[in-house]
Amino acid sequence: MLKMARHVHARTGEKNLCLAGGVALNCVGNGRLLREGPFEKIWVQPAAGDAGGAVGAALSAWHQYLDKPRDPDAQRGTQSDAMKGSYLGPAFASDDVAVELKAAGAVYRRLKRCCLLREVSQRLADGQVVGWFQGRMEFGPRALGNRSILGDPRSPRLQSIMNLKIKFRESFRPFAPSVLCERVGDYFDLDCESPYMLLVAPVREELRIPMSAEEERLFGIEKLNVPRSTIPAVTHVDYSARVQSVRRDDNPLYYDLIRTFEGLTGCPVLVNTSFNVRGEPIVCAPADAYRCFMRTGIDCLVLEDCLLDKREQPARPEDRSWEQEFQLD
Repeated sequence: MLKMARHVHARTGEKNLCLAGGVALNCVGNGRLLREGPFEKIWVQPAAGDAGGAVGAALSAWHQYLDKPRDPDAQRGTQSDAMKGSYLGPAFASDDVAVELKAAGAVYRRLKRCCLLREVSQRLADGQVVGWFQGRMEFGPRALGNRSILGDPRSPRLQSIMNLKIKFRESFRPFAPSVLCERVGDYFDLDCESPYMLLVAPVREELRIPMSAEEERLFGIEKLNVPRSTIPAVTHVDYSARVQSVRRDDNPLYYDLIRTFEGLTGCPVLVNTSFNVRGEPIVCAPADAYRCFMRTGIDCLVLEDCLLDKREQPARPEDRSWEQEFQLD
């Protein structure tokens, strides 16, 4: 990747690089390309795999068949880019969600926006894992705050809990941090935005926890489970993280949730992983989210303005744990 980028730069002299294709989902490679490569800025299409061909088809029809002008700055405004967070999928009205929940026999409360943000932030600060379902679904393989499972990044146990009880995969797999856009530089060595979770960057030196001589002698999982920073749930073994920067213009509700959590804890970061289990796609409709919630260790589910507590839900025969279907890695 670095060799090709240097070659293109030498041939074109351009300052900016746009990437697509499946290889552009390699966020470690993208991070190195940004830090070590010759380009000042890089931009990666959020659905950079085969699904991104739909974007090319739409643009081809728009500009070539319909002869519309190509003006990349026309509709940008204050957005980080014209894709506006890549929230291009289906959305579901709050009233329709409530009807579905009632039909399923679910126990829920409908909360005003400010109350919802406060209660969810408090639950996160108390160590609960929250299923978060809002607005239009993300386009691409990354959950970006509308079909996400959220947690407190300060917890040294959360990574293992979310992997084993919710994602049903190896306990050491790291999760990504969602961080307020203006606070990215306070936590990561990254001087640009990363709205699509496609850049890996080092955690800032002052936030890292050096390993003791005794910890260095550990091996395997025991060594991997040693907290590496003050946000251990999102810090890789090499003190890096796969960063998602969140702008209020792109996702006001998710931004305000992180801001409310920061007001409670002083931490403008949340753990963000896709709302699914291993072997399943990201949830799309409310019924998908409720099913995943009932069959995993998620403590609390937010479906638009509806809040559900796992402890209040009636048991259903069809909601046997996913552990009975999937063998752990």
